Amino acid sequence: MDSFLKWMQKFNLPAEVGVIGFFYASGIIAHTLPQLRIIAFSLTDLFLFGINAFLLKDILTRNKEKMLFFWIIPVYLFTFAMEAIGVATGKIFGAYQYGSNMHLKVLGVPLVIAFNWLVLALAVNGLSLKFFSNKWVVSIFSGVLIAGYDFFIEPVAINLDYWKWDNTEVPLQNYFAWCIIGFAVSLPLHSFKLKFSSPLLIPYLIIQWVYFNILILLNIKFH
Repeated sequence: MDSFLKWMQKFNLPAEVGVIGFFYASGIIAHTLPQLRIIAFSLTDLFLFGINAFLLKDILTRNKEKMLFFWIIPVYLFTFAMEAIGVATGKIFGAYQYGSNMHLKVLGVPLVIAFNWLVLALAVNGLSLKFFSNKWVVSIFSGVLIAGYDFFIEPVAINLDYWKWDNTEVPLQNYFAWCIIGFAVSLPLHSFKLKFSSPLLIPYLIIQWVYFNILILLNIKFH
């Protein structure tokens, strides 16, 4: 462990990145071993809530940006509402429903899912700011990244019964919808110049990308 922490310090990575990596590595192991897989499936909501709460606490602690709450609460409610309308009507993303591997639901939508999209929006906006400074460009690029993220995780989410589509193919409108929603939640961050920087956000995206890649390669499925 000491050598691992020294390696992280060499690349100027905070110790919290190791915590995130540990939990995702544990998730991979738990999904791989048949004896632990049922436990991993039962803890999906708790895992997502814990990781996202950890990241959000870090963001709020580092930036001391009280105004960020006036973005967090509306974005959570807006994203949840879009999901609820989408599940009920199939008009926003296409016809889909959340699976049995997502547990605590209201109106057919897991309570943790909007929290997950909220933190993801902060992460992709942090990445976008590495390349652009204009608020419109950053917001558009962040919307595209969120849609790209959704495209990337679809195979894993379907395999693990996070959600399922009425048709076999994921409709294109799903990605267009997330582009628009991603843009809509990103623009206020930059219009009101809210502070949300964290050295954990980009490592979180990379670790999660590796995590989902490994689950795809292992072809883990919910039974």
